[in-house]
Amino acid sequence: MKRVVFTLVTVFFMGASAFASNADLFKLDYNAVQQEFTELNVLADMVEANHDMTYSTLAVTDAGLVESMSLVPTAAMPLAGGDAVLGIPSFWWGCALGIVGVGVVYFLTDQDTEEAKKALWGCVAGSVAGVVLYFVLLAGVLGSAAATAG
Repeated sequence: MKRVVFTLVTVFFMGASAFASNADLFKLDYNAVQQEFTELNVLADMVEANHDMTYSTLAVTDAGLVESMSLVPTAAMPLAGGDAVLGIPSFWWGCALGIVGVGVVYFLTDQDTEEAKKALWGCVAGSVAGVVLYFVLLAGVLGSAAATAG
């Protein structure tokens, strides 16, 4: 018992000393943060001034800003599709998470009913697949039990 307590105390103090050596990682320099967000603030001001601005017009008018911020149009991202929530299509949210997935899609897309319908169809497809899988497994178990009994 003494060994266990000694080991736990030793591990605790080793972890605490490792954390104390990295304490400077948690210091925040507000001036550095403001300096990092300067370009983003310039971009936000441009978008607020021109509500019809698109990525292509921004790339033509201020290519330096696009290059320095490493902006990528959403069409270049492989998972970004239309109104996909977090890059995952609505159908798969409903299929994987059921009614919870439908709720996630509905609320995260600002109550977009078309995306919610896609998630609902995913929920239906997932439920049907689950019921079919249940009966297939049940038939396999019952068939196995009948073969061993007979």
